Amino acid sequence: MTETQNSDRLELFRLLQQAKPLVAPLYPDQQKQWAAESPLAQEISALLAKHPEYYDEIHAQIGGIFAKP
Repeated sequence: MTETQNSDRLELFRLLQQAKPLVAPLYPDQQKQWAAESPLAQEISALLAKHPEYYDEIHAQIGGIFAKP
């Protein structure tokens, strides 16, 4: 794992820890809205676009809010 990959994984972990309590109480349609409008969600989405291999980890932490790349 390169230093960039390691820092991206650490950033993803930090973002998911912030997102988890925010999305847990939301209904699926509210989760989709959160994913479209939240700056935090946009950061997670950007990491997912850069590292599609993170999808399973994201899905395990906050569910299927983001489409599988």
